[in-house]
Amino acid sequence: MDAASGSAMTLNVQKPQDPAGLTIEAWAEGYMCGSLIIMACVAFSNMRPRILLHKLIVVELILGTFHGTFIFTNPPVYNWYLSVTAIFLNCSWSLHNVIAWMKNKPFLSKRGSWLYIGTVVLVQPYWILEIVANFLYFSDTSRLFTKTRPYEALFRDPWWIFTACSLFYNIKSRYEFGFLELIRVSPRFGVLLASMLVSICFLIVDVLAVTHALPSSGLPDGINPFWKLAYVFRCLTDMIILDDFKTALDRLSTVKMERMGSVLSDGIRGDFSDVEQARRKKLEQQQNRPRDSAIRDYGKPRNSECLDLEAALHMEDRHDSGKPEQSEELDFITALNMDDLSEPSGSRLSGGGG
Repeated sequence: MDAASGSAMTLNVQKPQDPAGLTIEAWAEGYMCGSLIIMACVAFSNMRPRILLHKLIVVELILGTFHGTFIFTNPPVYNWYLSVTAIFLNCSWSLHNVIAWMKNKPFLSKRGSWLYIGTVVLVQPYWILEIVANFLYFSDTSRLFTKTRPYEALFRDPWWIFTACSLFYNIKSRYEFGFLELIRVSPRFGVLLASMLVSICFLIVDVLAVTHALPSSGLPDGINPFWKLAYVFRCLTDMIILDDFKTALDRLSTVKMERMGSVLSDGIRGDFSDVEQARRKKLEQQQNRPRDSAIRDYGKPRNSECLDLEAALHMEDRHDSGKPEQSEELDFITALNMDDLSEPSGSRLSGGGG
Protein backbone atom coordinates (compact mmCIF):
# COMPACT_ATOMS: atom_id res chain seq x y z
CA MET A 1 0.00 0.00 0.00
CA ASP A 2 2.95 2.29 0.63
CA ALA A 3 5.19 1.48 -2.30
CA ALA A 4 3.56 4.39 -4.13
CA SER A 5 3.62 7.68 -2.29
CA GLY A 6 3.16 10.41 -4.88
CA SER A 7 2.69 11.36 -8.50
CA ALA A 8 6.44 11.46 -9.12
CA MET A 9 7.07 7.98 -7.72
CA THR A 10 8.88 5.29 -9.62
CA LEU A 11 7.24 1.92 -10.19
CA ASN A 12 8.57 -0.10 -7.28
CA VAL A 13 6.53 -3.06 -6.18
CA GLN A 14 9.23 -4.98 -4.40
CA LYS A 15 9.42 -5.63 -0.70
CA PRO A 16 11.79 -3.15 1.01
CA GLN A 17 15.32 -4.51 0.89
CA ASP A 18 17.41 -1.82 2.59
CA PRO A 19 17.63 -2.12 6.40
CA ALA A 20 16.19 1.35 7.04
CA GLY A 21 13.12 0.88 4.86
CA LEU A 22 12.48 -2.66 6.11
CA THR A 23 12.81 -1.60 9.75
CA ILE A 24 10.45 1.38 9.43
CA GLU A 25 7.84 -0.57 7.49
CA ALA A 26 7.98 -3.54 9.88
CA TRP A 27 7.73 -1.26 12.91
CA ALA A 28 4.78 0.67 11.46
CA GLU A 29 2.89 -2.49 10.55
CA GLY A 30 3.58 -4.08 13.93
CA TYR A 31 2.49 -0.92 15.71
CA MET A 32 -0.73 -0.73 13.73
CA CYS A 33 -1.60 -4.42 13.90
CA GLY A 34 -0.82 -4.78 17.61
CA SER A 35 -2.72 -1.63 18.53
CA LEU A 36 -5.80 -2.68 16.57
CA ILE A 37 -5.82 -6.17 18.10
CA ILE A 38 -5.66 -4.77 21.63
CA MET A 39 -8.36 -2.20 20.89
CA ALA A 40 -10.56 -4.87 19.31
CA CYS A 41 -10.26 -7.04 22.41
CA VAL A 42 -11.08 -4.13 24.73
CA ALA A 43 -14.02 -3.05 22.56
CA PHE A 44 -15.35 -6.61 22.40
CA SER A 45 -15.09 -6.94 26.18
CA ASN A 46 -17.05 -3.72 26.74
CA MET A 47 -19.62 -3.98 23.97
CA ARG A 48 -23.26 -4.47 24.85
CA PRO A 49 -25.43 -7.03 23.03
CA ARG A 50 -27.81 -5.84 20.34
CA ILE A 51 -26.02 -2.49 20.00
CA LEU A 52 -25.13 -2.14 16.31
CA LEU A 53 -22.64 0.69 16.86
CA HIS A 54 -20.53 -1.42 19.20
CA LYS A 55 -20.43 -4.32 16.75
CA LEU A 56 -19.40 -2.07 13.87
CA ILE A 57 -16.50 -0.69 15.91
CA VAL A 58 -15.19 -4.21 16.57
CA VAL A 59 -15.53 -5.10 12.88
CA GLU A 60 -13.72 -1.90 11.88
CA LEU A 61 -10.77 -2.77 14.12
CA ILE A 62 -10.55 -6.37 12.94
CA LEU A 63 -10.63 -5.39 9.25
CA GLY A 64 -7.64 -3.11 9.72
CA THR A 65 -5.39 -5.71 11.32
CA PHE A 66 -4.81 -7.75 8.15
CA HIS A 67 -2.91 -4.98 6.38
CA GLY A 68 -0.34 -5.02 9.15
CA THR A 69 0.92 -8.50 8.24
CA PHE A 70 2.08 -8.35 4.61
CA ILE A 71 5.65 -7.57 5.68
CA PHE A 72 6.04 -11.26 6.64
CA THR A 73 5.52 -12.45 3.07
CA ASN A 74 7.92 -12.51 0.12
CA PRO A 75 7.36 -12.02 -3.64
CA PRO A 76 5.29 -13.10 -5.43
CA VAL A 77 2.96 -13.66 -2.46
CA TYR A 78 3.95 -10.24 -1.12
CA ASN A 79 2.37 -8.41 -4.07
CA TRP A 80 -1.07 -9.99 -4.17
CA TYR A 81 -1.29 -10.40 -0.38
CA LEU A 82 -0.67 -6.67 0.07
CA SER A 83 -3.39 -5.84 -2.46
CA VAL A 84 -5.91 -8.22 -0.88
CA THR A 85 -5.38 -6.90 2.64
CA ALA A 86 -5.69 -3.36 1.27
CA ILE A 87 -9.32 -4.19 0.40
CA PHE A 88 -10.08 -4.86 4.07
CA LEU A 89 -8.24 -1.68 5.03
CA ASN A 90 -10.31 0.41 2.62
CA CYS A 91 -13.48 -1.16 4.00
CA SER A 92 -12.33 -0.26 7.50
CA TRP A 93 -11.78 3.36 6.45
CA SER A 94 -15.26 3.63 4.96
CA LEU A 95 -16.78 1.91 7.97
CA HIS A 96 -15.03 4.41 10.22
CA ASN A 97 -16.89 7.24 8.49
CA VAL A 98 -20.18 5.40 9.03
CA ILE A 99 -19.31 5.00 12.72
CA ALA A 100 -18.38 8.68 12.95
CA TRP A 101 -21.77 9.52 11.43
CA MET A 102 -23.58 7.35 13.99
CA LYS A 103 -21.65 8.93 16.87
CA ASN A 104 -22.23 12.47 15.64
CA LYS A 105 -25.79 11.98 14.34
CA PRO A 106 -27.59 13.22 17.51
CA PHE A 107 -25.89 16.60 17.05
CA LEU A 108 -26.92 16.91 13.38
CA SER A 109 -30.13 18.12 11.82
CA LYS A 110 -32.05 15.69 9.64
CA ARG A 111 -30.77 17.36 6.47
CA GLY A 112 -27.21 17.48 7.80
CA SER A 113 -27.36 13.82 8.74
CA TRP A 114 -28.50 12.78 5.26
CA LEU A 115 -25.84 15.00 3.66
CA TYR A 116 -23.17 13.41 5.85
CA ILE A 117 -23.98 9.77 5.14
CA GLY A 118 -24.96 10.51 1.53
CA THR A 119 -21.53 11.92 0.68
CA VAL A 120 -19.89 8.92 2.36
CA VAL A 121 -21.82 6.67 -0.02
CA LEU A 122 -21.05 8.83 -3.06
CA VAL A 123 -17.27 8.48 -2.67
CA GLN A 124 -17.32 4.67 -2.65
CA PRO A 125 -16.63 4.44 -6.43
CA TYR A 126 -13.25 6.05 -5.73
CA TRP A 127 -12.37 3.22 -3.35
CA ILE A 128 -13.35 0.66 -5.96
CA LEU A 129 -11.00 2.41 -8.38
CA GLU A 130 -8.31 2.49 -5.68
CA ILE A 131 -8.59 -1.25 -5.13
CA VAL A 132 -8.27 -1.97 -8.85
CA ALA A 133 -5.35 0.44 -9.20
CA ASN A 134 -3.64 -1.19 -6.25
CA PHE A 135 -3.84 -4.65 -7.83
CA LEU A 136 -2.62 -3.35 -11.19
CA TYR A 137 0.29 -1.49 -9.64
CA PHE A 138 1.58 -4.34 -7.53
CA SER A 139 1.27 -6.74 -10.44
CA ASP A 140 3.53 -4.49 -12.59
CA THR A 141 0.63 -3.77 -14.95
CA SER A 142 -0.24 -0.09 -14.52
CA ARG A 143 0.93 3.07 -12.81
CA LEU A 144 -2.62 4.25 -12.14
CA PHE A 145 -2.10 3.85 -8.41
CA THR A 146 0.50 6.62 -8.47
CA LYS A 147 -2.29 8.94 -9.68
CA THR A 148 -5.00 7.87 -7.23
CA ARG A 149 -2.92 7.53 -4.05
CA PRO A 150 -2.44 11.30 -3.43
CA TYR A 151 -6.24 11.73 -3.32
CA GLU A 152 -6.84 9.15 -0.59
CA ALA A 153 -7.07 11.72 2.19
CA LEU A 154 -9.60 13.77 0.22
CA PHE A 155 -11.96 10.81 -0.06
CA ARG A 156 -11.27 9.45 3.42
CA ASP A 157 -10.88 12.18 6.04
CA PRO A 158 -13.16 15.23 5.54
CA TRP A 159 -15.99 13.52 7.46
CA TRP A 160 -13.65 12.61 10.26
CA ILE A 161 -12.33 16.16 10.56
CA PHE A 162 -15.90 17.49 10.53
CA THR A 163 -16.87 15.06 13.30
CA ALA A 164 -13.95 16.17 15.47
CA CYS A 165 -14.78 19.86 14.95
CA SER A 166 -18.46 19.17 15.64
CA LEU A 167 -17.66 17.46 18.94
CA PHE A 168 -15.45 20.32 20.13
CA TYR A 169 -18.10 22.85 19.11
CA ASN A 170 -20.97 21.05 20.82
CA ILE A 171 -19.04 20.57 24.06
CA LYS A 172 -18.36 24.29 24.11
CA SER A 173 -21.85 25.46 23.14
CA ARG A 174 -24.30 22.88 24.55
CA TYR A 175 -22.89 21.93 27.94
CA GLU A 176 -22.15 23.79 31.15
CA PHE A 177 -18.60 22.54 31.55
CA GLY A 178 -15.39 23.52 29.82
CA PHE A 179 -12.79 21.26 28.25
CA LEU A 180 -10.45 21.23 31.25
CA GLU A 181 -13.30 20.52 33.62
CA LEU A 182 -14.54 17.71 31.39
CA ILE A 183 -11.08 16.17 31.15
CA ARG A 184 -10.56 16.43 34.91
CA VAL A 185 -13.80 14.61 35.66
CA SER A 186 -13.66 12.14 32.74
CA PRO A 187 -10.08 11.30 31.70
CA ARG A 188 -11.61 9.03 29.06
CA PHE A 189 -12.96 12.09 27.26
CA GLY A 190 -9.53 13.66 27.60
CA VAL A 191 -8.01 10.68 25.78
CA LEU A 192 -10.73 10.97 23.13
CA LEU A 193 -10.10 14.65 22.42
CA ALA A 194 -6.32 14.22 22.47
CA SER A 195 -6.55 11.27 20.06
CA MET A 196 -8.58 13.36 17.64
CA LEU A 197 -5.97 16.11 17.61
CA VAL A 198 -3.04 13.68 17.26
CA SER A 199 -4.79 11.84 14.42
CA ILE A 200 -5.39 15.07 12.51
CA CYS A 201 -1.75 16.08 13.00
CA PHE A 202 -0.48 12.79 11.53
CA LEU A 203 -3.02 13.13 8.73
CA ILE A 204 -1.55 16.49 7.77
CA VAL A 205 1.97 15.03 7.79
CA ASP A 206 0.76 12.12 5.64
CA VAL A 207 -0.69 14.49 3.04
CA LEU A 208 2.50 16.53 2.97
CA ALA A 209 4.61 13.38 2.54
CA VAL A 210 2.42 11.92 -0.22
CA THR A 211 2.32 15.15 -2.22
CA HIS A 212 6.08 15.65 -1.77
CA ALA A 213 5.45 18.94 0.00
CA LEU A 214 8.13 17.85 2.44
CA PRO A 215 11.35 18.09 0.41
CA SER A 216 13.26 15.83 2.75
CA SER A 217 11.24 13.64 5.08
CA GLY A 218 14.20 11.42 5.92
CA LEU A 219 12.24 8.30 4.96
CA PRO A 220 13.17 5.78 2.26
CA ASP A 221 11.26 6.19 -0.99
CA GLY A 222 7.84 4.53 -0.85
CA ILE A 223 7.80 4.15 2.95
CA ASN A 224 5.13 6.19 4.71
CA PRO A 225 4.22 5.28 8.31
CA PHE A 226 2.24 8.47 8.97
CA TRP A 227 -1.13 7.23 7.73
CA LYS A 228 -0.79 4.18 9.99
CA LEU A 229 -0.24 6.42 13.01
CA ALA A 230 -3.21 8.58 12.05
CA TYR A 231 -5.34 5.49 11.53
CA VAL A 232 -4.53 4.02 14.95
CA PHE A 233 -5.46 7.21 16.79
CA ARG A 234 -8.58 7.54 14.66
CA CYS A 235 -9.65 4.04 15.70
CA LEU A 236 -8.83 4.85 19.32
CA THR A 237 -11.48 7.57 19.29
CA ASP A 238 -14.06 4.95 18.30
CA MET A 239 -12.97 2.45 20.94
CA ILE A 240 -12.41 4.73 23.94
CA ILE A 241 -16.13 5.66 24.04
CA LEU A 242 -18.34 3.10 22.35
CA ASP A 243 -21.57 5.07 22.59
CA ASP A 244 -22.44 8.14 20.56
CA PHE A 245 -20.97 11.42 21.79
CA LYS A 246 -24.25 13.00 22.90
CA THR A 247 -25.23 10.04 25.05
CA ALA A 248 -21.87 10.07 26.83
CA LEU A 249 -21.92 13.85 27.34
CA ASP A 250 -25.52 13.84 28.55
CA ARG A 251 -24.62 11.24 31.18
CA LEU A 252 -21.81 13.43 32.47
CA SER A 253 -24.09 16.46 32.47
CA THR A 254 -26.75 14.54 34.42
CA VAL A 255 -24.20 13.41 36.99
CA LYS A 256 -23.05 17.00 37.42
CA MET A 257 -26.59 18.27 37.97
CA GLU A 258 -27.33 15.51 40.48
CA ARG A 259 -24.19 16.26 42.45
CA MET A 260 -24.91 19.98 42.38
CA GLY A 261 -28.47 19.35 43.51
CA SER A 262 -27.25 17.32 46.49
CA VAL A 263 -25.32 20.28 47.89
CA LEU A 264 -27.38 23.28 46.79
CA SER A 265 -28.81 23.52 50.31
CA ASP A 266 -25.27 24.27 51.48
CA GLY A 267 -24.96 27.15 49.03
CA ILE A 268 -22.12 25.48 47.13
CA ARG A 269 -21.77 25.92 43.40
CA GLY A 270 -18.92 25.37 41.01
CA ASP A 271 -17.37 22.80 38.76
CA PHE A 272 -17.37 19.04 39.16
CA SER A 273 -14.48 18.96 41.62
CA ASP A 274 -16.05 21.57 43.93
CA VAL A 275 -19.38 19.77 43.96
CA GLU A 276 -17.77 16.38 44.54
CA GLN A 277 -15.69 17.71 47.43
CA ALA A 278 -18.76 19.29 49.02
CA ARG A 279 -20.77 16.11 48.57
CA ARG A 280 -18.12 14.02 50.31
CA LYS A 281 -17.88 16.53 53.15
CA LYS A 282 -21.64 16.46 53.64
CA LEU A 283 -21.64 12.65 53.62
CA GLU A 284 -18.90 12.55 56.27
CA GLN A 285 -20.87 14.95 58.45
CA GLN A 286 -23.93 12.75 58.19
CA GLN A 287 -21.93 9.66 59.11
CA ASN A 288 -20.32 11.37 62.11
CA ARG A 289 -23.62 12.83 63.38
CA PRO A 290 -24.58 11.26 66.78
CA ARG A 291 -27.53 8.93 66.76
CA ASP A 292 -30.82 10.10 68.23
CA SER A 293 -31.50 7.78 71.15
CA ALA A 294 -35.21 8.54 70.91
CA ILE A 295 -35.54 6.74 67.62
CA ARG A 296 -33.11 3.95 68.11
CA ASP A 297 -34.33 0.39 68.54
CA TYR A 298 -32.43 -0.85 71.55
CA GLY A 299 -33.85 -4.30 71.13
CA LYS A 300 -31.67 -4.80 68.05
CA PRO A 301 -27.87 -4.91 67.72
CA ARG A 302 -26.15 -1.54 67.87
CA ASN A 303 -24.99 -1.80 64.25
CA SER A 304 -28.47 -2.51 62.92
CA GLU A 305 -29.86 0.16 60.63
CA CYS A 306 -33.48 -0.94 61.06
CA LEU A 307 -35.94 0.91 63.30
CA ASP A 308 -38.91 -0.59 65.08
CA LEU A 309 -42.32 0.61 63.99
CA GLU A 310 -43.01 2.60 67.16
CA ALA A 311 -39.73 4.52 66.90
CA ALA A 312 -40.20 5.13 63.18
CA LEU A 313 -43.69 6.55 63.73
CA HIS A 314 -42.41 8.72 66.55
CA MET A 315 -39.62 10.05 64.29
CA GLU A 316 -42.17 10.86 61.58
CA ASP A 317 -44.44 12.67 64.05
CA ARG A 318 -41.49 14.70 65.25
CA HIS A 319 -40.55 15.90 61.78
CA ASP A 320 -44.18 16.73 61.02
CA SER A 321 -44.63 18.81 64.17
CA GLY A 322 -41.83 21.19 63.31
CA LYS A 323 -41.10 21.88 67.06
CA PRO A 324 -37.62 21.75 68.64
CA GLU A 325 -36.53 18.34 69.73
CA GLN A 326 -36.01 19.38 73.36
CA SER A 327 -39.62 20.55 73.72
CA GLU A 328 -41.20 17.22 72.81
CA GLU A 329 -42.19 14.60 75.32
CA LEU A 330 -41.38 11.00 74.63
CA ASP A 331 -44.03 8.36 74.85
CA PHE A 332 -43.75 5.70 77.49
CA ILE A 333 -42.90 2.83 75.12
CA THR A 334 -39.92 4.64 73.57
CA ALA A 335 -38.72 5.82 76.99
CA LEU A 336 -38.49 2.22 78.21
CA ASN A 337 -36.05 1.46 75.38
CA MET A 338 -33.66 4.27 76.31
CA ASP A 339 -30.63 3.79 78.50
CA ASP A 340 -28.12 6.15 80.06
CA LEU A 341 -30.61 9.00 80.27
CA SER A 342 -29.41 12.25 81.78
CA GLU A 343 -31.03 13.60 84.94
CA PRO A 344 -32.98 16.51 83.33
CA SER A 345 -34.38 14.18 80.72
CA GLY A 346 -35.36 11.71 83.38
CA SER A 347 -37.31 14.38 85.25
CA ARG A 348 -39.10 15.42 82.09
CA LEU A 349 -40.06 11.83 81.33
CA SER A 350 -41.37 11.27 84.84
CA GLY A 351 -43.61 14.30 84.50
CA GLY A 352 -44.94 13.15 81.15
CA GLY A 353 -45.70 9.67 82.44
CA GLY A 354 -47.67 11.00 85.42
